[in-house]
Amino acid sequence: MTVSEELYKRALEHIPWGTQTNAKRPIRDFSGVMPFFVESAKGCRFKDVDGDEYIDYRLALGPVILGYGYPGVDEAVRAQLEKGVLFSMASPLEMELAERICRLVPSVEMVRFGKNGVDANASNVRIARAFSGKDKIIRCGYNGYHDWFSTGIAGNGVPKALSDYVYIVQYGDVEGLEKILKRDASSISCILSAPYDFNEDTSGEYPRALRRLADEYGIILIFDEVLTGFRLSIGGAQEYFGVRPDLTSFAKAIANGFPLSAFGGKRELMRKLDDFVLTATYAGETLSLAAAITTLKIMEEEKVHDHINRMGRRLMDGFSEIAERGGIEVKIGGFPVASYFLFNYAKDETNKKLQVELNRELFKEHVFVYDRWFISFSHKEKDIDETLGKFERALKRCMKG
Repeated sequence: MTVSEELYKRALEHIPWGTQTNAKRPIRDFSGVMPFFVESAKGCRFKDVDGDEYIDYRLALGPVILGYGYPGVDEAVRAQLEKGVLFSMASPLEMELAERICRLVPSVEMVRFGKNGVDANASNVRIARAFSGKDKIIRCGYNGYHDWFSTGIAGNGVPKALSDYVYIVQYGDVEGLEKILKRDASSISCILSAPYDFNEDTSGEYPRALRRLADEYGIILIFDEVLTGFRLSIGGAQEYFGVRPDLTSFAKAIANGFPLSAFGGKRELMRKLDDFVLTATYAGETLSLAAAITTLKIMEEEKVHDHINRMGRRLMDGFSEIAERGGIEVKIGGFPVASYFLFNYAKDETNKKLQVELNRELFKEHVFVYDRWFISFSHKEKDIDETLGKFERALKRCMKG
């Protein structure tokens, strides 16, 4: 057994899943080639517990936008550590970060902080319900683990009665959404949806339709920008598509991997928090606030998004050239900051099998990716070109197998 496999066996004795995050659970299809535990990381690479180095395109599931151990961010955190991590009253850093977010994201006039994307989504739903006086919600996509998200699944500890308060629509299903609103808009407080789900449609038609329908039926619109916020552009997907929600949830890329989330929006909605208690002891933890302030400052001053888009486009163009040379049927899409490479043959079974084999071969080449190719500011041309060389070798072996 590798050290990774030995540690995983040990972890299962005391940790359900053997890890804290569902997406970090070992995948059976990649047994023997996928590292289970990371020892250290720097820039766009990490080393696993067996001492192997990987070029990383998963980036801790999206939060690491500048790169692991990014000097400016880590320096700001070390400096703040000397001053203190948590105080008996608020830190001025809360105000500084709030002002910066409100300037960068035009739809946000007031903002509060949390620790996870689920915190932000749950808080925004609470605000929408309190402000509207309505109990039901419409949700779309993955929004976290809270009861209102996990309805309709047997045996997961969520009361069946909560299903009566939650409508579920699929991303892009404007017709299904409108049917729900026509039938029950008077009982619905909000629509919660990601403005972009990192799949094929990059047109922005769906978030624009959400805004139109929310306005038409008098429903609060919440954008779940946990993944897209500060990654798709510095103002998130809403800036990119030109659609302003009423409330927004942020996390992931906001602090380059330090644990922080934010929820905010229109002043009149956020002022509803004056009427009830929504609080968390660690929301004002200063190290993450310092990391976020510095991360956003670097994004602005060093044109981070120009770079990650350029590197992402270089990667996507390389994929296209490699596939064309090999006469391989593929579908390459998404935005350069988080693109995808999928096989595109007639049979889905063939595509799935090839995708698994490609991933296995990429792990052997020490390229770490799954599902989407996230780009960081630390990915440079030499890293992209090295990746493309490894990718071509992996793809050739995949097609031969």
